[in-house]
Amino acid sequence: MTKLELLIASLKKSIMHRKNMKQYFSEKFSIFDKNDILPRKQIIEAIKVFSAWAVPAFIFVLWADTYYPDVEFYKKAITEGIGPNLWNAIGSFGLFSFGIALAFSPLKTPSLLATQLLSNTYAIGCLTFGLLVGQWCLLPFSELVWWQQGLFGVTSVFLLLLVFVYNLFVWYLSFLIHSSRNHKSKFLGKFEQLHWVWRAGIGTFLSAISLAAFLNA
Repeated sequence: MTKLELLIASLKKSIMHRKNMKQYFSEKFSIFDKNDILPRKQIIEAIKVFSAWAVPAFIFVLWADTYYPDVEFYKKAITEGIGPNLWNAIGSFGLFSFGIALAFSPLKTPSLLATQLLSNTYAIGCLTFGLLVGQWCLLPFSELVWWQQGLFGVTSVFLLLLVFVYNLFVWYLSFLIHSSRNHKSKFLGKFEQLHWVWRAGIGTFLSAISLAAFLNA
């Protein structure tokens, strides 16, 4: 066979291998339905939590700046609330517990713990977001020239949206494994039907990532 024929044969084998892998994974994870991974009515709960934490935080920033701009206690409280350390720490434990909940999906305790940690992380993130937006509204945009206002405005809005989406993803993880004493999420119920090797592998991988991120923070 010529080099060209060998190359063509190799490409065909590679394509067939990819097709077989795709079919293998499709068969393995075909047990999941879109209703298992897409929130519907549950998104209302996420909006309620967001409103309960972000709106009061936003109002507090404006109120403190308007009526008590010289009170250091309020300034420090806002600064500490915006600081990401608490969110990062609890979020790392939440992601770690999420991986454990997947690895031990037949058990209820890991999913209950992970649900609480992720829900608390989301609430703290909503509080931080409200404080950030409040601080953003108080920035001295009038002191900047027009092009600086546009550049800074677009950049800062993009970063705020990124923070919002990132925090919403935490809520989504809690939605996937949301469990109570008498209820288990559809996703988790389907996930535990996978072979224990898959459950252990995926769960351990996610837990290892979160642990590495926490230790290297």
